[in-house]
Amino acid sequence: MSTDAGADPEDLLDEIEQAADQVAAWTARWESLVRQAVERGIPQRRIAPHANVDQSTVSRLAAREHSPADRRS
Repeated sequence: MSTDAGADPEDLLDEIEQAADQVAAWTARWESLVRQAVERGIPQRRIAPHANVDQSTVSRLAAREHSPADRRS
């Protein structure tokens, strides 16, 4: 990854796009793991600290059919 401030703007934009794709992929993976934990019967109060979120967020993630990251355009 380049950290050169004088880099070609197109290269920098490409790096931003790649980073956004990586964030979306990791977010989708994280949400999938949280949903799997809920489906396996692990209490949401136990999942929350491992996912670094509140228990209510675990509930919302469990209720989603698809991650917003899945719909990234």
